[in-house]
Amino acid sequence: MKRLGMPVKQFAPIVLSGLGNAGLNTQAQDSTLGPEFLTVADNVVFDYQGRIASRKGIQQISKTVASPVKSLGAFIKEDRTREYYAASGNAVYKLDTTTTPNSLTAQSFSGTPQTISDSNWQFINFNNEFWGVQSGHKVINYDGTNWYDIDDLGAYVAPSGVTTFDPSCALGNFGRIWYGGITEAPGVIYYSDNLIGEKLQNGAAGVVDLKTVWGSDEIVGLAALMNRLIIFGKENIIIYKGADNPETMELEEVIRGTGLAGRDNIAYVGTDLVFLSYEGLLAFKRTTDTDGKAPLQDLTLTVRNDLSRLLSTSSVDNIKLTYYQEEGLLLLFVPDDDKAFCFDLTIKGGSGLPRITTWSFLSAPLCGLGTIDGKLYMGSSDSVAEYANYYDVSISNSTSTYGNQTVCEAAGNTWDGAICWSYTYSNYAYTFQTSWLDLNSPSIAKIVKSGIFTIIGGRGATSEVFVYKDFDIGTPYTKTFTLSTTATPYLYGKLASLFGVAKYASSVGPKEYKVALGRTGKTIRLKMITEVNGNYSSLVNTMLLTKQGKIR
Repeated sequence: MKRLGMPVKQFAPIVLSGLGNAGLNTQAQDSTLGPEFLTVADNVVFDYQGRIASRKGIQQISKTVASPVKSLGAFIKEDRTREYYAASGNAVYKLDTTTTPNSLTAQSFSGTPQTISDSNWQFINFNNEFWGVQSGHKVINYDGTNWYDIDDLGAYVAPSGVTTFDPSCALGNFGRIWYGGITEAPGVIYYSDNLIGEKLQNGAAGVVDLKTVWGSDEIVGLAALMNRLIIFGKENIIIYKGADNPETMELEEVIRGTGLAGRDNIAYVGTDLVFLSYEGLLAFKRTTDTDGKAPLQDLTLTVRNDLSRLLSTSSVDNIKLTYYQEEGLLLLFVPDDDKAFCFDLTIKGGSGLPRITTWSFLSAPLCGLGTIDGKLYMGSSDSVAEYANYYDVSISNSTSTYGNQTVCEAAGNTWDGAICWSYTYSNYAYTFQTSWLDLNSPSIAKIVKSGIFTIIGGRGATSEVFVYKDFDIGTPYTKTFTLSTTATPYLYGKLASLFGVAKYASSVGPKEYKVALGRTGKTIRLKMITEVNGNYSSLVNTMLLTKQGKIR
């Protein structure tokens, strides 16, 4: 029997404003984090308003090859057009984007070609030519017509002091090519004559021995920033200014105690330079205002331990860093763990750091290449893939199943001469999990009756909500619901450009989904797994209907 004069407590809405918009934080105690941080953010990106959304698909676009695609490069021709190349199975392939699927044509070398035993090339552009270096191999060169080994070039003059010139890294800048990581001289820089990348002795060619600067360290990678030559070792970073004249360039700075984890872990981000060290992903953040000097900034403070664990268990030679300028994403591919770290640089999260998420794959890309026309290519286990649409797509030779053109094309596949190429479309899911939320009353038990989730898109995808209480990570309460298939006209149609939604694959939403939760606790943790079935979706708003119980 209710006592007279005692008001009945009503369920009141609590809006989780800015849910997850600071990105992933696995470093701090999760009971101390606010709702802006996530403890899981897998296959997540952020939409134009900083809301949780699904990544695009990883779609194979090229014909298959027998081995993984380990390297990608873009040859910038004199007329500024581009040709794309991929390295796989000890060969270099040209990617023809005009065919469906894209052709991969193995390149032949003129002269007396070397025996190539790996596909881990670093490609660079210099003086309207395309160059490649790889540890244990001769430098390769493409002049726009033919491929050569460096010693088949007419102007080649080998450097003195080494029997085999096999640099693992190179930089085309300051009017010459700089080479490092030679097996016989790991701490020595060799630079070419002016505009003659193959001339390594006489003229303006020369050598920089770094032993007196950093002792026994080894060269891992090379870069240029603000008219500075940056030499990355394993444990040191050396910076020279005035590198346009190597004879008079000045040693400006030696950063000790940190270095580059692996050659392919350097990325240019606008006017900044970002690199992976064993301490984290670091940015130079140097400007003309600081005269080229400033403390390095750690971009990975919120995931440092996670990243350290991966570095300790993965081969650094397999880890690749790629900047995708079109969407402002910096991607760190860790194929040994079938994972990538995604750093969203468009809007900063907590403490001025990039918003970080992870991407997971059944088979992780091995490398990436952002293009000037807004594409992101990736090297997969047997082809070139593209970051696009909202399916993961694999391609295969299905001629044995679809043996003629009529049967092949009737099944929705592509007939190419005598080959039937088929496509497998796979759904994936994006997942986010909050910290432990006390809903502004840490000492009071709350009855969480239901959640109201406002979602754009999804078109018939399933979404599952998990609710945990009071730091119990055991069996949660779960509820599954299906996203609408009904399109919303006008607002996300005719006015799509105004709201920044036109680029997304779905016109559904925003739509509210009320989900019964029925949990009681002082702290609540939410987790949501949403299927991606060919359609974009994002979480616009989250509201919990709650009522306070007794103080425990």
